[in-house]
Amino acid sequence: MDLSIISRTGGPILFWRGPDYDRLDLTGPVVANWVNKGVGLFGDYDLGPDFTLFVPMPAGLHWRELVAILAVLLADGRVVLGTDTQSDDSMASTAASAAPEGDFHAFVPLGYEDDERLSDAEEVFVYNPPALALSTPVGEDFIDVNSAIRAYPDVTPRRLQSTGTLIVGDQEVEWTEAPKDSKVGILVSNSTPLPEEWATFLGHLLRGGESLLANGMDKARITDLASSLGEVRGRLGTWTK
Repeated sequence: MDLSIISRTGGPILFWRGPDYDRLDLTGPVVANWVNKGVGLFGDYDLGPDFTLFVPMPAGLHWRELVAILAVLLADGRVVLGTDTQSDDSMASTAASAAPEGDFHAFVPLGYEDDERLSDAEEVFVYNPPALALSTPVGEDFIDVNSAIRAYPDVTPRRLQSTGTLIVGDQEVEWTEAPKDSKVGILVSNSTPLPEEWATFLGHLLRGGESLLANGMDKARITDLASSLGEVRGRLGTWTK
């Protein structure tokens, strides 16, 4: 899998809904452009087999985290995802995931840059969550993702393919092994996909399937929104019964 399909896909493939009715609809080419920009940004920090990006996702999966994850995975890097997110309905949270061993970089939302787990990170990339925020108010010890990433081109000279390694919690995920029909229907993610769901989620997205990614949205609202967008293929993440 690579960006070849979504870079030619018309219409939105990623519907992001955040707190306070924040929203963004991203077409396939736009998602591909952001991933390429991420490859450029991380490329300045030696993105490749020896590059590890720790993404703890303390507030649930954000669209900026998703494109960062794809940028590293498609450029032969290693991504370690945290499992310490919180369910919006049950308010039940898991224990905080430890930082990776060895050298690593970190990618976090504004407000979490002082997490003690990041103290050994080579660089801490910090993004501002509002959908259209152009900058992140952080000190010089951190990298303002919203501002920095816009300086990179929408295309990359690198050959991108699914050669990276994905670790969720303490287990490696074979993220390229998604069903071949995975682009059919809409995948609805409430908070963050579970470890066993990442292959389906990324395969669906990279094959041009539509996904609704909600952060801070209650179950009734996300269900109604998903139904209005089309046929729902499945639900990802933690949902209350």
